[in-house]
Amino acid sequence: MKAILILLSFIFLFGNVSASDWPQFQKDGFHSGVSPDQIPYHPLILWSADVQRVDATPIVSSGLVYVLAGNGSLSAFDKQSGGLVWLSRMDGWVFQTSTPASSGKAVFAATDSGILAAFIAQTGEELCNRSLTDKRFEAPLTYLDGRIYLGEGSAYGTGEKKYICLFENGTECWNLTTQTKGYMWCGACTSGEYLIFGQNDGKLLSLNRSRGEVADELNLNDSTRISFSRPNPGRIRASVAYAGDGIYTTSESSAQEGFAWKIGFDGKTGRFENRGWSAPVGFSTSTPAVVGDRVYLGVGEHGHPGALACLNDSSGEMIWSYPVDAGVKSSPAISIASKMPRILFTTSQVNGSVYCLEDRGAKAELLWKLDPPDNGYILGGVAISNGRIYFGTEGDQHYGKLYCLGDGAGVEGWPQFHSNAEHTGFSDSQAPLSNNFAWISRNIGAQPGSSVSVAEGKAFINCVNNLTCLDQQSGEVLWIFPFNASGDFAFGFTPVYSRERVFFISDRTYCLNASDGEKVWSYALPTGRFAVDASPGIADGRIVVSDWDGHHYYCLDEVTGKELWNFTVDGNAQSTPAIAGSRVVFAAWDWGLGGKIYCAHLGNGSEIWNISTENSPCGSAAIQDETVYMATYNFNGDGDLLALSLANGSVLWKAQVSPTDSTPALAGGRVYLCGGCQGFSELLTYCFAASSGELIWRTPAKERIGDWRCSPAYADGLLFAGRANFTEYGGIFALNASNGETAWSYPEGGSSPAVAGGMVFTIGQGRVYAFGNSRQEGGLE
Repeated sequence: MKAILILLSFIFLFGNVSASDWPQFQKDGFHSGVSPDQIPYHPLILWSADVQRVDATPIVSSGLVYVLAGNGSLSAFDKQSGGLVWLSRMDGWVFQTSTPASSGKAVFAATDSGILAAFIAQTGEELCNRSLTDKRFEAPLTYLDGRIYLGEGSAYGTGEKKYICLFENGTECWNLTTQTKGYMWCGACTSGEYLIFGQNDGKLLSLNRSRGEVADELNLNDSTRISFSRPNPGRIRASVAYAGDGIYTTSESSAQEGFAWKIGFDGKTGRFENRGWSAPVGFSTSTPAVVGDRVYLGVGEHGHPGALACLNDSSGEMIWSYPVDAGVKSSPAISIASKMPRILFTTSQVNGSVYCLEDRGAKAELLWKLDPPDNGYILGGVAISNGRIYFGTEGDQHYGKLYCLGDGAGVEGWPQFHSNAEHTGFSDSQAPLSNNFAWISRNIGAQPGSSVSVAEGKAFINCVNNLTCLDQQSGEVLWIFPFNASGDFAFGFTPVYSRERVFFISDRTYCLNASDGEKVWSYALPTGRFAVDASPGIADGRIVVSDWDGHHYYCLDEVTGKELWNFTVDGNAQSTPAIAGSRVVFAAWDWGLGGKIYCAHLGNGSEIWNISTENSPCGSAAIQDETVYMATYNFNGDGDLLALSLANGSVLWKAQVSPTDSTPALAGGRVYLCGGCQGFSELLTYCFAASSGELIWRTPAKERIGDWRCSPAYADGLLFAGRANFTEYGGIFALNASNGETAWSYPEGGSSPAVAGGMVFTIGQGRVYAFGNSRQEGGLE
């Protein structure tokens, strides 16, 4: 709550930018590093741009991303498309580490040649360009209330160097001149009327930010001032952050040693106080970020292993440390949009990586790691804005990249079973408001009970003994890949798309090029058994598959197909694995004997928990908000819909349903499910409250909407479900998701619908039906 209140108060002060902007180093003048925005859960590179080299963190403001290149050029890119909006060249040498700052109307940048310049934010028109020093600018700019603050760098060693306050037009307001090594990476934070920053000498200063008068200075080795001083604190080469009633920074005395600091600060007097701690964390140039009672920072020098550390805000004690293979010199960026903080950081090495961790209390769990396709070195951190993240790399003195990452679930399409790795069955696409079809394919032998995957303008279809790729807009057959059918299935698999490839399982796990259907690799299941009624689950470069009565789930490398781990279950391994962060959920069952639901670690396959079920968990789970939703099939009566804790598998609630293998759809705090087996039990579609399991509505039994094999899909306020016709399907229904009333229907199709690009796709009688605004009948036989 403390971090949120500080963040909101600074948004109010910084009136020309939005809450989702990241307009300066670590987001704001407090250097909070905390964003209210969501961050990608399944990151994909949405766009990249060639930039001469990037060492400073990009900033985001007013719809543009600004990045300072090694040669001193400042570029503005459209944050959605990556298109270059403008580029302005300043005098720069090679190594730019001063993160720019934006007021919303103007953007300010400083270079290692001592230039400070201002530009109109939207057009790049130069407002001022001043040569201020020969001692380099190497610290992030801080902007607040029409003023810019920054210090001279490390050039020429110890000497007279300035910390400068400038008006927006580049004229000096004041400067503080002292004997110091300089202000390399020492950006200033603000607290009320005061400006706080460090010196490379291991000293902190507090100034009245209007007049530049020194309110206090503190040497970190001064035991007369602070009881937690250190005899050899080393250099401060990090910016200062302010949170609550204290300031936070780090220092380093060698490649192996350094400290994290929390020091009390009186916002009324500008004085440092003997409240806080110092913690030996190892080398650090990272600016800490504070959320609640936790302090996050990077540890590790270039050429050495590193870590992301989490400290107790009250005591400085280490809560957890997540080790990585390279130093973390950047400052963490944190999203507080989810229940638990999610932490982004980069590793400082050639072929550096971007990591996303979730704080799970006593430990951190890796949600994902992304290695950009170039082999560039990463020094800066990331910026968060509107669900996307931005960072840069340096290849050499002439080459670098700016990257924009977004969520794969947000990319137009329905790329895998039930939409995404969590199986939420949710699409943010518009949905057709009538049963006008865009096209109906000829009879291609599409497997009843399976679903369609949609990506890259293509639809991927399980046709029992071949995988068929259709054009999304016309239904034209683009390519066909034959395989050996298992011959023992009720609804078969749904193909999975990821990173320009498509995956499926039968007697083997196959990886094909999505563009032409050429095989990239295949993996023979060690037991020699076939997968039955299960699709691959895919996330974070890993693909999880099964072998049914071989009693195993296997995790493979997405790129190579190499087995990473396997997991033995008690019963038939029939689930399509659901993946949320570092956890994967699947089940096993025996005929009429119940079964077990398992949760394992995606990274190494170790079991986290399992629970036994009275009825058979033959289907697949859906995961949202730390809750697992999964149905169980009763061969002798009604089954159950279970809501389980993702953390430990405890049952949160249970609801009685017609027997089903349907995977629930999750949207707007509700859980939707189809059930019933024609001739044995009622065909129904349900809506439950996700928090309690309370029944909100269900379709009348006489309408026969539902099927035990049909997983419903949600989009644009409509729920799409099918009607069974014994082993085939006899209609698709678009239901008002709020009350279950039929908005429209069509008497054919109905197998687990998919929604993408304003279209609904479903299977029936060997055909694929695509509903949308246009009507084409050329593909119909």
